[in-house]
Amino acid sequence: MLFSKKKVKLEELPLEQVRFSSEDLFCLLGGNDACMVACGPMQLRLDIVERDRPDKDVWRRNLVNRYAPSGWVDAEGNPCPELARVIDALGQMGVAISYEQNIRKREIGVVAGEKGAAGVVKVPGFGGGWYLRPFPDDRSQWAARFREVLPASKLSFEPASREYHATVVEPEEENVAQAFAGGDEPYARAYALRHGLDPDALAEMARALGKDFDRPRIFVSDLTNCEPDLSMGWRYVGEARGHARCRRVMLVPEIGAIFSNCSAWSPSVSESWLSENISSIRDKTDFYSFDFYRSGDLFEALSHAPAHPDAAAAGEDPGLPKSWTQH
Repeated sequence: MLFSKKKVKLEELPLEQVRFSSEDLFCLLGGNDACMVACGPMQLRLDIVERDRPDKDVWRRNLVNRYAPSGWVDAEGNPCPELARVIDALGQMGVAISYEQNIRKREIGVVAGEKGAAGVVKVPGFGGGWYLRPFPDDRSQWAARFREVLPASKLSFEPASREYHATVVEPEEENVAQAFAGGDEPYARAYALRHGLDPDALAEMARALGKDFDRPRIFVSDLTNCEPDLSMGWRYVGEARGHARCRRVMLVPEIGAIFSNCSAWSPSVSESWLSENISSIRDKTDFYSFDFYRSGDLFEALSHAPAHPDAAAAGEDPGLPKSWTQH
């Protein structure tokens, strides 16, 4: 006897089980998701989107044909209130966390900000597509929800023995990452003393990194108060205008710490710096960040990005960890 799986109607599925394509989400978002996971340049030919605008034609027709009968969108492709809430959160200019620094490999992302929080994850197996991950309205539950969306088994995070945050602008010729990766504690202590940092904290980080340099790497961008590029007729967050901050994170979970290679706006560059030749302004935007989190809260640790030291010295918010429940 053959058994067939019962076909479930789309309208009977909860939102988390509704599969969307990158094209569907591009139409709903009006452009990229802020974490550049589902609708980034590795998922869609953005040059073709700019030239042919399929989001105004065939993609939108397909969206309506698939989801209007079940009520997820209306006849024009506008999302129902439940879906709109998640789409607004996913597309907002807030803090975007991508589980993979390499944009070609991103399969999980979370965006948090004033419009709430939401995640997007790649559908496993044949067929592709994306599942949306709504976050609760109660912001005190965001940290727990974040651990449900990200692969918690790979991302343990212990409370640090200290709360410590420091940023350093370093000339490119000194390979700080390589020294820390080699577990060079004498170098870490000397480096800390040279820059007025805590030598014990940096030595602890170097010691841990020297034991294992193959660690989860995460990309964080804080686009709060930035404006997306609208010159192509749709939202492109990759060249957002404003005081953007980016953080390439290497987790050191056993000591509750993060080593980051950061890039951020500084008073030496324009507000359109993300659209410029990044390599030519790297000496004005790049710096290192050394962070320890006594809370052991991974969401707290990842949902912020530090300001460039020159920007912080000029009075900009330094970008220390914050409590989302107070927003």
